[in-house]
Amino acid sequence: MPQPNWEDLTDFFDPDDFADTAIIKRNNQNVGQILGVFDDPSQIASLGEYEHDHETPTFTCPESSASIVLAGDVATINGTDYDVMKSPQKDGTGLVKLILADQAVYY
Repeated sequence: MPQPNWEDLTDFFDPDDFADTAIIKRNNQNVGQILGVFDDPSQIASLGEYEHDHETPTFTCPESSASIVLAGDVATINGTDYDVMKSPQKDGTGLVKLILADQAVYY
């Protein structure tokens, strides 16, 4: 499937606006940093009377940036460590979602 002809996404993933930086670690060594949008599961999204409580935190970023991420890595976002539970999940638009688990909940 060909990639869509997106305009430059760097403005969308600007940390001065609403993007976050994830520091990716493997075996306690820094692998790199990626910019993306962190979805905090402790916040409840609501639409009218409907509320949706997320089951797990996620981090959405450009597919090209996520090439450094593997399942089992640790992503530090806003000072909190999260386990990367799966390989980056492609959505077919050039973005991926990292499925995370808060280490503080499990340890």
